[in-house]
Formats: sequence, structure tokens, C-alpha cells
Amino acid sequence: MSEKNSAAGKRIRHITILAIEQMLGSSAANPMEMLEAARARLKVNRVQNTDFKIEVAAVDLKPLSLLGGFQVRPHCLLSDIESTDLIVVPALWRNPANAIRMHKDTSVPWILRQYLSGASIVAVGTGVSLVAEAGLLDGKAATTHWHYLEQFARDYPLVNLQKKHLLTQSGRIYCAASVNSAADMMVHWLDLVFGRNLAMQVEQQFSPEVRKPFESKVYHAEMGHQHPDEVVASIQSWYQQNLSQNLQLEALADQLKLSTRQLTRRFKMVSGKTMGQYQQNLRCVEARDLLKNTDMTITDIATAVGYSDVSHFGRIFNKHSGQSPSAYRNKVRHKLFRG
Repeated sequence: MSEKNSAAGKRIRHITILAIEQMLGSSAANPMEMLEAARARLKVNRVQNTDFKIEVAAVDLKPLSLLGGFQVRPHCLLSDIESTDLIVVPALWRNPANAIRMHKDTSVPWILRQYLSGASIVAVGTGVSLVAEAGLLDGKAATTHWHYLEQFARDYPLVNLQKKHLLTQSGRIYCAASVNSAADMMVHWLDLVFGRNLAMQVEQQFSPEVRKPFESKVYHAEMGHQHPDEVVASIQSWYQQNLSQNLQLEALADQLKLSTRQLTRRFKMVSGKTMGQYQQNLRCVEARDLLKNTDMTITDIATAVGYSDVSHFGRIFNKHSGQSPSAYRNKVRHKLFRG
């Protein structure tokens, strides 16, 4: 599998939760619970060829003590796993230097081998350092916990560290700065692998309010550097600044000396979305913000984001958010203002 490929379209058979000394239990437990919820929904929906095995693996089978006195008992040895599709690398408590030294000859080379064999990696907080130690982040975008940013930059100068981002994606490597960010990253990964509907179901199960879309918060290496296209960037900027208007595609294509077909194909190749999908996404992001933070009527919000037909707006919003505008408003208002 190419390093540039994400998990999209890949059949998942096995997932490894790496257990390691100093780990924050929630950084492993939360992703595992979300993955288990996804697997349960797939079974209920009788989706074929989607069942996968989740194993907690460690260098040895002794119970590991976590912060607060809890213990985790690994299911299996790391060395017994010949192949896995996803590795979840947990966050480490405080300075990760000791854990890195202990795992330099065990977990680190195992991560490297699995990645080179096609595995994806979700690394949380200071656990990103284990991936960096394997050399997998050299020249790639990454983030880590804000308390560790300066030390990480000194220890791994070849990494394209994104200090202002809580989430990064570079090919098959996904980094989250914190446990809460890891939940967003898992929703994104589930979306890539199993589709938006399943991802939204899991997201709503674990969080009463709908989070902002992954794309609005992530530093995406491929989008940031591997597809520099001023034409597409200018179209995206126009959409962002003219939310309620419709782009005059034929006039723009004439101006750029391209056919409308060439322009639309170019936009989708770079952005991963059609122009209509990109515009709908922006409009729904703005609508969620207005529903959450203003007392505007749903009809007025629909008009503000470019929909003259409130029923059509409702269908579009439901498709993107998994619920009606009024249901979304009720949820987030209850979350924000309850005593």
C-alpha cells in the first residue's frame, strides 16, 4: 500500500491497541470503546465482511498499572501479531523519554514493521514520540501534547511539527494532541473506512453534541503540501467568503481558459469533494454555528447560508449532521446551558 493512501476503502480485519508502561488508560480505552461500538453496529446492520478483531497487545503479558491504580491485562504479546490493519498508540503520562528507552528495541521496531506492511497508525498525545522514534514521521506533519511540543521539536527536528493543530493526518499516520482530540480522530477514521453514517452514529453515542467536522480542525499533509493548486485554493476561498451565493462556473472556466468539465474534475481531484459537496459542507458548518450560538429562526438560518427552501435545507443538514436543525439546536443548547 502506498504511503500516501489513507485507510479509505481498505478491509479491516485486525486492530491493535498498544499497551505500554506510563500510558493514560483513557487514551486507549476511549478509542477501543468507539471501535467496539462501530463493530456492534456493523453486526446489527448485518454488513458483510466488516467484522474485525481488537486486541490489546504488549511486550509481555504482565498486568500494567495505570494512573489512579487501575490495571490493564494485555490479550496477547506484541510479537505474536504478525499483521494488523490499525495500531492505536496511547498517550504517555508525563515525559515519555523513559518509555522510549524501554521500547526502543521492541515496540518501536514492531510499529515500523507493521506500518511498512500497510498498517495505519493513530497516535495520541506524547505517544506520537514512539512513532517519531521509528522514523516514520520524518518529513511528515505531526502534532503532540502541548506540554511536550518544545521537547518534541528538539528530539525530532525532521518532523514537520504543527504546534497550532490538535489533529494531523499524513497518509496513514493520524496524530491527536490529546485524549479528547483522539475521539475526533477516531470518528474521522471510522468515516474513511466505514462511511459517514456509521461514524456519525458512533460520534453521537459518545458525545451529546455534534463536534465540528474533522476537516475544519485538522492539518492534512496531503491537502497542505502535496496538492498545491492556486486555482482550487481560490475557488475554496471564494466559497468561504460568499457562503450564500452560487459560483458562476462557466464564467470562471472561461476566465481560466478551461472547460467546465476540466475545472470540476480538477477541483475534485485536489479537494476530494465536488464543488457542490464542498459548498454544502461549508454551509452546514456555518448553520451549526448559527443554531448553537444565535436565536435566529431555522428559516432565517437557511436563507443566511444560501437556501431559499427551508425544507431542502433541512434535508441537506440532516444528511451532513445526522439530525434535523431543530434536533441539533436542542441538543447543543441543553449541553451548553443545563445547570
